[in-house]
Amino acid sequence: MSFSDIGIENEDKIFELVEILDVRGPRYTSYPTAPVWNNDFSEEPFIDGLAKIHQSQKPVALYIHLPYCHKRCLYCGCNSIVSNKLDRLKRYNAALIKDINRISDVVEGEVKHSWLHLGGGTPTHQEPKDLEEVIDTILNMFPGIDDAERSIEVDPRITTEEHIKLLQERGFKRISIGIQDFDENVQKAVKREFSFEDMSNFVDLCRAHGFSSVNIDLIYGLPLQTRDTWITTLKKVHQLEPDRLACFGYAHLPEKIKHQRAINIDELPSPRLRLGMLLDAQRFFVDNGYQSIGIDHFAVRDDKLAIAQNAGSLWRNFMGYTDIHSLNMISFGASAISEFDDMFAQNITNPNEYVNRIENGEPTVVRGYILDEDDRIRKQIINDLMCNLVIKLPENIGKSSEYTQAALKLAIDDIKAYESIGLLKADSKFSFRVTELGKLFLRNIAMHFDRYLPNQQDVKFSRTV
Repeated sequence: MSFSDIGIENEDKIFELVEILDVRGPRYTSYPTAPVWNNDFSEEPFIDGLAKIHQSQKPVALYIHLPYCHKRCLYCGCNSIVSNKLDRLKRYNAALIKDINRISDVVEGEVKHSWLHLGGGTPTHQEPKDLEEVIDTILNMFPGIDDAERSIEVDPRITTEEHIKLLQERGFKRISIGIQDFDENVQKAVKREFSFEDMSNFVDLCRAHGFSSVNIDLIYGLPLQTRDTWITTLKKVHQLEPDRLACFGYAHLPEKIKHQRAINIDELPSPRLRLGMLLDAQRFFVDNGYQSIGIDHFAVRDDKLAIAQNAGSLWRNFMGYTDIHSLNMISFGASAISEFDDMFAQNITNPNEYVNRIENGEPTVVRGYILDEDDRIRKQIINDLMCNLVIKLPENIGKSSEYTQAALKLAIDDIKAYESIGLLKADSKFSFRVTELGKLFLRNIAMHFDRYLPNQQDVKFSRTV
C-alpha cells in the first residue's frame, strides 16, 4: 500500500508517515512568526497605525489580556502570572484602564468594535466589580456595532454566577471553558482538578444566562493519558453539547517554561499514543456532528466558522479563528499583540513592567514587525492553507517582485511531493486542496512558504504533529 492510499482509519500507515515527517515547526498563528519580530521595535509605527484606523471607517477587533491566575496549571504555556494579591490586580487594572483611554485618544474619532475578547491568564480571577470597570471602559471608548461578538476565556472553578450575570449584561455571548481532561489522575498530574458534575452545572449556568455559544478546550498528550481515558473524556465532553471545541496537543518545553519541569516526563504519552488520541478526537467529533476547523478546532456544522471555511473565507488571528477577514486588532495589557494589515506590535510581557510604563507615561510596545509586500503575500497563502485547506498563488502574483514570484513558484514545486503521499490534490498548476490526511500535516506544508524558517535553527518549536 502506498501512502497515497492511506485513509484516516489506517493508523499504522499514518504513524509511518508521521515518523518520516516528524519535525519541529511554527504553529503559524501569525506570519511572519514571532521569533522573526524585532525586539527593539519603536512604538511610533504603532501609533501611526492607530491614527489611520478612523479613516478606514471599519470596525476593529479588540483584545484585553488579564494575565493573573489563582494557581498554576502545569501544562500552561500562556503568558500568565499566579497572584492572589488584590492590590496587585487592582493596580494592573488601573494601568489597563489608563492605557485604554490613552489609545482611544490616539484613534481620532469614534471607532467601533465588531469583536471583543478577554483572555488570560484567567479574566474572571477578578472581583466582578473590578472586571466590570475594565469592560465598561473598553465599551465606552470603543462601542460595539449592533451584532458585535464578545467572548471570554474562563476557569469555571473560580467563575461565579455574579461574573456570568455581569458578562451577560455587557453583551457577551461566547464563553470558552478550559477543561483539558476529565480523568482524575490526569487532572492531579497537571494540577487542574474538578468533577464532571461541576462542569455540567457550569455549562448549564452559562446557557441559562444567555450564552449562545459554549466553547470547550481540550489537550491531548498530557501525563497519564491513555486512549481509553481519552475516549471517556471525549464522550463526557459530548454530553455537554459544546458549540465549538479546541483540541490542542500539549507542547512540553521545560527549557522555556519552568513550571513544566514539575511534570514527570516518563508519564507523558508516547508519540504513537499522542497520534492515536488526535485521530480519536478527529473521528469522534466529526462522527458526532462537528466540522474539523484548521489543525485543532471543531465547530457544529451551522456555526459561523464552519460556514466561513466552506466558503473559503475563514481567517485566523491571535484571538483565534474568525469569519471576518482583515480586521485591525487593537490589544491591551501585558504581552498583548496588536495586528494591522502591515504590522504586528507587542506590549512588554512582564505585568509589573507594563504597569510601571503606564504609570510613568512610557511606551508599552517593545516588540513588533512591519510586513513588506512579500510578507503579506505569504501571510495570505499560509492563512488560506491553515484555515481554508487550499493553496493558491494570488491572481495578481505577476505584479509582485521577481524574487517573490520565483520563491513562491519554487515552494509550489516543493510541495508537489506531498501529492504522491496523499496530502494534497492539485486543482491546477499553482492551486492545491488539502486532503483529509493532509489536515494532520498543515504545519509541515506551510513551512515551505516561510521565507525566514531556514535561518531559525536555534528556535525551539513544538512538533508539527
